[in-house]
Amino acid sequence: MIELSALFHNVKQLPVLPVLLVELMESFSDGNTRVEDIAKKIAMDQSIGAKVIRMANSSAYRRTQEVESIEQAVIRLGFNQVRSIVVAATLSNTFSETPSFDKNKFWQDTFVTANIAKALAKHSKINDETAFTCAMMHNIGELLLQILKPEECSLIAMAIETGEPRLSAQREIFGFDYSQVGAELAKHWNFSTIFCDAIEQQLDPLFYKAPSEEAVLIRLAVFARFAWAAGLPAGIIVARFPKALTDFLNLNKTGLEEEFNALIEAGQELGHLISA
Repeated sequence: MIELSALFHNVKQLPVLPVLLVELMESFSDGNTRVEDIAKKIAMDQSIGAKVIRMANSSAYRRTQEVESIEQAVIRLGFNQVRSIVVAATLSNTFSETPSFDKNKFWQDTFVTANIAKALAKHSKINDETAFTCAMMHNIGELLLQILKPEECSLIAMAIETGEPRLSAQREIFGFDYSQVGAELAKHWNFSTIFCDAIEQQLDPLFYKAPSEEAVLIRLAVFARFAWAAGLPAGIIVARFPKALTDFLNLNKTGLEEEFNALIEAGQELGHLISA
């Protein structure tokens, strides 16, 4: 067993957030953020800028004409959507590679989850871009464990192959799970409570006295992604959403079944683009 706090004792081992990502995360709670200033900073990072333009031209975001610059992306998509794309692109570059871990698949699964969460948010009263960003970060604890504890994660992977659930394997070996690690990392990075709570509560959001709406969305999105991966049709997936969760959000399920396959495909496309 490992103490959760021990993972964060050696600060030098932890991923360092780029200044751009820090500023973007702060802008979620800062109404005075100047869009022009952020756009200029994005444009200065050629790697991130290229990813943002590729993603803005994907089926998930494209309008009538292709976007050729960050400025065009902001004008056509709006600052909130561009911010979500940049956060996703920057976050994926923040974590180092680990030989035995398929990071490309990780991000593809994450994008599908985030895209589902965003779609569900549009059927509720939750800000869809905030939902997307929360879902993009829901699994960052898994990435940190892979970087800091690769040997233990290999043992967990072996346990999963024999049929043991990931959560129970992590709790048996570490004494905690990826959601706790992710929440602690978000706090270390000084993310706002909306993101910390969403990550921390995601496994059982209604257990908490003040459930995070974004955590409920993550739970539903993860449920939907796993059900889709298991081959269930969209109609059954939507019909089997846990009622307690949908009631909490007052989720309007009208039209979700028809949207489902397209939003899965769009999430997969974003995942491929971020890994390119």
